[in-house]
Amino acid sequence: MNKRSVIITGANGFIGSALVDYFCNKGMHVKAFVRRLPTLPKERVEYCLYSLEKTPNEVYFESVDYFIHCAFVKHDVDKNSDAINLKGTSLLLKLCRKHNVKMVFISSFSAHSEAMSHYGKNKFECEKIFNLSTDVVIKPGLVLGDCGFASEVISFVKKSNVIPLIGGGKQPLQTLHINDLCLAIDVIMENAYCGLFSIAETHVLTMKSFYKEIGAILNKKIFFIPVPFSIVFWITRSFELLKLKLPISSESLLGLKYLISIDTTKDVRLLGFFPRSYRDSLQLILKK
Repeated sequence: MNKRSVIITGANGFIGSALVDYFCNKGMHVKAFVRRLPTLPKERVEYCLYSLEKTPNEVYFESVDYFIHCAFVKHDVDKNSDAINLKGTSLLLKLCRKHNVKMVFISSFSAHSEAMSHYGKNKFECEKIFNLSTDVVIKPGLVLGDCGFASEVISFVKKSNVIPLIGGGKQPLQTLHINDLCLAIDVIMENAYCGLFSIAETHVLTMKSFYKEIGAILNKKIFFIPVPFSIVFWITRSFELLKLKLPISSESLLGLKYLISIDTTKDVRLLGFFPRSYRDSLQLILKK
């Protein structure tokens, strides 16, 4: 793969920036598609200003082997996000096919037929435009790292001994360390695999167990208060209608309520490695 080239959209985000670092360290030429140029640009990265609402310059696609699509406009940022994401992703796929670039779309476990959040439904609609005999769709579990949802949960547990358990904390979780996600994408690219890949640890835990493990690693006693989903949801919606912000959005709540588990055994075996457990991932993050 040395000297080959990859485009990464959403390259300033949690997953996108990790992929930029990973493939730069492998010696690849990385073109980072970003809405804003970073204050501290990374060495050996070619930054390209881009947003899903616009058509990218086709010159960026020249001499590129892979296109990893992480960029996604959230509904709480732009109410037209559903149309923007679907149209933008469709256009990128069209350009990839025109220039013979293989596309890797980063979806989510939240994307499924029963999803109720805009994020989950929109990701699921985007998945449908891909041809799984030539393209790659990756559904990662809950990605753990120094940013993202997991870091917000860890920060909350560090600050408080009292944890509200929405819906009793029974939501199923399958985690994936950010380094394992990067490795999985690398393996898929190296072997020219195509298709849909669900990637996460095979073990399914609950949100409550996830909180408990964080508390145990921090050597902190925590107390749980069960909170009905409906109450939290309507309080959140009321605040949003008043243009007031809470730590959690109604979108996040819908995503949480309709989480599903997926048997990832077949896919991770094909890739030749098993992602580290949630305990190992949390140890790695919290012991830094």
